[in-house]
Amino acid sequence: MTEYVSVRASETLGQEELVSFLKSRFAEAAKPIGRTVAPGTGCVEVRVPAGSREFEEIRTFIETKRKLGERAFSEFTIGWYLRKYSKAELQDAEILRLGITSHFEPAGEECGTIYETLCDHCNWGRQTSDLIVDLRRVPQHKDITETIARVEWLVSSKFVQIFRQSKLTGAEFRPVFDLRNPTKPSVDWHQLRVTGKAGDLAEATKLGKDPFSPSVISWHCPLGHSTVTEFLSEIYLRRHTWDGSDISVTGALFGQGRNLLRPIPLIIISQRAYLALKDAGLKGLSYEVAHLV
Repeated sequence: MTEYVSVRASETLGQEELVSFLKSRFAEAAKPIGRTVAPGTGCVEVRVPAGSREFEEIRTFIETKRKLGERAFSEFTIGWYLRKYSKAELQDAEILRLGITSHFEPAGEECGTIYETLCDHCNWGRQTSDLIVDLRRVPQHKDITETIARVEWLVSSKFVQIFRQSKLTGAEFRPVFDLRNPTKPSVDWHQLRVTGKAGDLAEATKLGKDPFSPSVISWHCPLGHSTVTEFLSEIYLRRHTWDGSDISVTGALFGQGRNLLRPIPLIIISQRAYLALKDAGLKGLSYEVAHLV
């Protein structure tokens, strides 16, 4: 496994000095993010190997600003880890973390999907109706995608077929309706509802604000429902709390939901599920090695 740190700085957030530092020190590697629509709105991203000399230079710069209490550096997440695996590493993993790389809007709630909000602090809630979305906005040529609400997961009919043919466990597939005709279920898309239980995170899972403040957690829901954090290591789960499903979700939720956004669990899949999805060539997914301990 090769580990990188992606660092993003935004002038809009008041990080002009970091933007200038990254542009000057890493001129070839610094990539603009989005379009700069006006002076003072630039955003750049740099990717460096974790633990490298380049990483230490950036860490020193950011730590200095945070020790001075500068809000633009202390209140925002500035970087995160990216991990690249060999084919053998992915095939040797007992379990993996599944990521959804494709997103679209509007959220289901904007299209008529009904939710019951259960926590005013983190916006944790429960979907109480079938999922209604604007199917015209669903990304094409993907087999799994999510709305900007993050908890609304759509899968293609191909995904459902592969899941059932492979006799995978841990999920049910609910109908999806188009806002233009909310009485007729879609033939092409289904809502993925994960029923498998991945259990609890083990202490070996490292959490933190970002790679530059590894001992700081950004936020906890006062009622204990969710945590705002970055994952500074691969995911480790307590083996005895996993129910053995081929696809499952953690009991812990992550993110501070607001308005349409909801906190989300991590999705965990078995090696059997990984091989079935990978061999079928399903698109819109990413995989990261996880562990049972």
